[in-house]
Order: sequence, then C-alpha cells, then structure tokens
Amino acid sequence: MTLVRMQKPSEMQSAFGYRNLSEVMNNLFAEERLCNSQYIAIPPANIIESKFDFRIEISAPGFEKTDFKIDLDKSLLTISLDKKMDENNDEKFNLKEYSYNPFSRSFRISDKINTEKINAIYKNGILQIILPKREEAIEKPAREIKIS
Repeated sequence: MTLVRMQKPSEMQSAFGYRNLSEVMNNLFAEERLCNSQYIAIPPANIIESKFDFRIEISAPGFEKTDFKIDLDKSLLTISLDKKMDENNDEKFNLKEYSYNPFSRSFRISDKINTEKINAIYKNGILQIILPKREEAIEKPAREIKIS
C-alpha cells in the first residue's frame, strides 16, 4: 500500500506564489527593485567548485575592470561597484531602459581558501574571482597502502 500525503499550500505560497524561503530570497536578490524612485539591481552570481579552486562569477556587463572594487576582510570577500552614468545637459533620454547602479555583494569564504593567491579577471561582462584551495584542502586520490 502507498500512502500519499497532500500538503496544503503555506501562507507564503498562497499569498505570494512562493513555495519556500529559497524562492523568496532568489526573487528578492535576482530582480531589479524599485527603491526611492530608483532601480537597484544586484547582479547574479555563480559559485563553481573544481578540484583545485572555487570561482565566483558575477554577470556585470558594460563596465571596465577599474570600476570594480574587491576587498577581503578576514573571511568576508566584498565585491562592489559605484559608477555613475555621465550626464550631458545637451541631451535628454527619450527612452531609458538601463542605467549604471551601484552594488555590493559579499561572500563568506572558507578557511580552505589560500587568501594570498586570490585572483580576479573581468572579461566579456563577467567578473570572475578565482579562490584557490589550500594544498591540504585539495582531495587526494584514493590509493592502496602496502603492508611492509
């Protein structure tokens, strides 16, 4: 016999259409928000782990590498940008669908990271921060131990 449980939608789901807190947070931080008559956009990020490092990739097209500021304070890595759009009083916008808005994103990094070798690259609108793992944090392949 199979028992199938029916779950009533939560108050959050029925009121706002979200299934869980993760969806709420993704929606909150992945979309533009209207705040004080100005849109605030937080660029999306990917965090990728390989055998030797972690990579944080932030999608932020239309900038120069000098526009970004990356700080490391203990285990808090903060990426920020504060670029203003050049204003020309001789011109006016007939349509304005984007602008340069300041942002700041912070990531708590593990003690597995070799903080002395963190590197960043900005190419094709993607800011990539490479966080190499410490030697002792890199997984060693399985091996056979001989009995002497």
